[in-house]
Amino acid sequence: MLNFENIGQKFIEVVSSSQWVELQKKFNMSDDIYVLGHGGNMAIADHAAVDITRLSNGTKNAICPGSCIVTTSLINDIGFDQWMVSWLKQRTSTRTDSQMKKSLVLGISSSGRSVDIIKALQWASDRGMNVALISSKDINQKIETLTKVLLGVEFYHTSEVLTLLLTYQLTHGSGSICPSINKNTPEQLEKLNWQGGKIREHSYPDEKVNIGIDFDGVIHKCSKGYYDGTIYDEPVEGAFEALQKISSKYTVIIYTAKAKPDRGLVNGKTGIQLVWDWLKQHNMDQFVNKVTAEKPRAVCYIDDKAVEFVDWDSCINNLEIKKII
Repeated sequence: MLNFENIGQKFIEVVSSSQWVELQKKFNMSDDIYVLGHGGNMAIADHAAVDITRLSNGTKNAICPGSCIVTTSLINDIGFDQWMVSWLKQRTSTRTDSQMKKSLVLGISSSGRSVDIIKALQWASDRGMNVALISSKDINQKIETLTKVLLGVEFYHTSEVLTLLLTYQLTHGSGSICPSINKNTPEQLEKLNWQGGKIREHSYPDEKVNIGIDFDGVIHKCSKGYYDGTIYDEPVEGAFEALQKISSKYTVIIYTAKAKPDRGLVNGKTGIQLVWDWLKQHNMDQFVNKVTAEKPRAVCYIDDKAVEFVDWDSCINNLEIKKII
């Protein structure tokens, strides 16, 4: 069997790193995103650029020099080392200083020896653009302000597949939804990645389209608590009908401690896999967009352990009534 180097765990390690947090911040604040790669990584870069633009409903303008005509003509005229710099010059020639500061050049490499990408990142950094690199191996050149996300894998196939997964995480981390297969039409994307209506300043539109629902005690009865780590119980009465109704208007995000990355495998499966298996068994997976350990941005949260907050006096009173304090 082909070795993918425990790619799921690698993904978790990368997105939990401080370097990833820094890259996500740069991605979120950028309007224009230039994705660079060559070889197999050019295909990853091109794919990522298309989906970043599509899944954000155009609020992020992502582009890649993916045309063989563009690539070969520039390499022929400029040379391999400088062709990406030339492409960036052409693409940014009419950009103002403020627009350049809200742009991200994202390089993708496996070996860390991609001279054309390194020179493009240096050129972009010198002009005040945000710069970042996703690479399996480190580069041998220091570039000011460069955010380096190093994957630490040994095979090209792992590096390329993991990088594609991470580009979807960037989209997700910016507040846009990576939809399920049956929610890919423009109309459905517009509903998922909602752009209308009033939201709080500096917030994200998904706080108007998501509803966060706790799993244990709300959807899954969980009558014996953690028990043996399996998802052993039946659905809470009315859960199917409720999810069906809620999902007709909102994006349903299930949050659960079972999805925490530090939770051990149970029968060879992660908590997220177990939850999805259980949802499929009870035909409720059709109503759910995501299972996560994170508290999602949402209209509201449905949780059997929740204490509604209005003000601190009533909150403390409720805690005393419930004999929590």
